[in-house]
Amino acid sequence: MGAEVYRLVAHEDAVLDTRRIVILKQSLGPKRCREVVEEVVFHLTERLTLLEKALAENDVAEGSRLATRLASLSDQVGLSDFARVARDLGRCLDARDATATAAVAARLIRIGEDSLLTVVNYADTAAI
Repeated sequence: MGAEVYRLVAHEDAVLDTRRIVILKQSLGPKRCREVVEEVVFHLTERLTLLEKALAENDVAEGSRLATRLASLSDQVGLSDFARVARDLGRCLDARDATATAAVAARLIRIGEDSLLTVVNYADTAAI
């Protein structure tokens, strides 16, 4: 008797609060807004990589610190879902719940990739 294997594709579309970008554009001007968005995307990418490393090394304190920073940065450019999941990860790490941490971290990585592409694409199409 053979077992059936089902392939589950885990994908979530990023949600972008475009009002944050509009507010940045109005307050900073188009050129500086674009620079800020690019800087935040760079820092998010860097911290997401560092977070993966911290989790692989079981460095809970560093993982929690990075999750908090990811939440703060992503809120600045309207990535509210990404920020919420990063805060959830911080809570899982603080609670020392390894199972929840693994699940939420995997979700954060999935959402992170799409979120970063979404904010960059929006910035390009909005002609910031």
